[in-house]
Amino acid sequence: MRHSHYETLLAFCEAMEWASDSATVYQRLVDVSFEYLECSVTHLHLLDLTGKSFVHLAAHDEQTAPDYYTRSLTTQVGRMGWMIENRDLIIMEDYEHPHAEDVIPFVAVQAGYRSAVCIPLCSSSGVLGMLSVVYKTPLPWKSDEDRVFLRQIGTVLGTFIQRIQMQKKDLELRVLEERKQLGSEIHDSISQMASALALHADTAQECFEDGDMASLNRELEVLSDQLRQMSKVLRDEMLSLRAPLLDSGDVEELLADILGRFQGLWDIEAQLHVRAEGPLFLSGPTRLQLARIVNESLLNVMRHSRARRVDVYLSSRNGRGFVDIVDDGVGFNVGEVAPERLGIRIMKERAESVGGLLEVVSEGEGTAVRLDIPVTHS
Repeated sequence: MRHSHYETLLAFCEAMEWASDSATVYQRLVDVSFEYLECSVTHLHLLDLTGKSFVHLAAHDEQTAPDYYTRSLTTQVGRMGWMIENRDLIIMEDYEHPHAEDVIPFVAVQAGYRSAVCIPLCSSSGVLGMLSVVYKTPLPWKSDEDRVFLRQIGTVLGTFIQRIQMQKKDLELRVLEERKQLGSEIHDSISQMASALALHADTAQECFEDGDMASLNRELEVLSDQLRQMSKVLRDEMLSLRAPLLDSGDVEELLADILGRFQGLWDIEAQLHVRAEGPLFLSGPTRLQLARIVNESLLNVMRHSRARRVDVYLSSRNGRGFVDIVDDGVGFNVGEVAPERLGIRIMKERAESVGGLLEVVSEGEGTAVRLDIPVTHS
């Protein structure tokens, strides 16, 4: 082996330092395995929720691998159940003379594979999956020291994957809470508008009974306008729920998607200006809050500003991302916003919840919402 055990473990740790999503991490792990363990094929499987099957997630091979390695595998195949129970390596030193319990597919032998080791990915909660490392040569891991090293790899990767899974569950809970909060906000907003519609309908009924056709026509016009407004507001709120939230990712792609939907829906020109050096990535929670802040800012533009254009500027400096949402509307006096109007306060709380800051500036014409959030470069 041209790499020391220390160098290899360091390479695994470096591969886990960043990620735009879990699929990227998994692919980097098998790529590092392929390079540093100097094998022919590497596959990553994780246990499903039932604990009865290994689901294939990533691979790196020098040629198209047999289907056997890429499909999901039950824990009843070969010694996999034994590996889970004992949290130990499965060593297959000779495909032509396998262990009595192992099942080596003939296509693997045909492809020239001769040996393999399955490394259990272990965490405090048990075995989470396995890293399969396959060779066309005799297995190079012979000594007790080598096998201790392979177990160390399994512990490092298992602990990290457990952290990914915990973060994903935490984000899913955040998203569910966010959906609940948004549903409540939408319900309150629509309820208020519906109450106003009911009042105008009652007034229209009275006008009709009194024979006041002029007043009746005015009330019907108000009803028609408010119904259209309610329909638009509800549609935009529903569309905002479609913002991709569960995965972290490129900030530019997220903003472009939101602005494209906004311009298409309201026919207000919306342009994105990127001044960052290279792609910027967000954690899942930060992506969630950024999407909500931008959507709320754009809804305010539509409802209050009478703007014809919105420009969004994206820049970065010293590990921070800066998003400025600027419209050419009528503006307002920020200091005179009524306490019962919670929009700005909620946006600030969203920013602060992920280590960010938000400021709203409006002087004469136009309004700028300035957001400072933590980001990472690729």
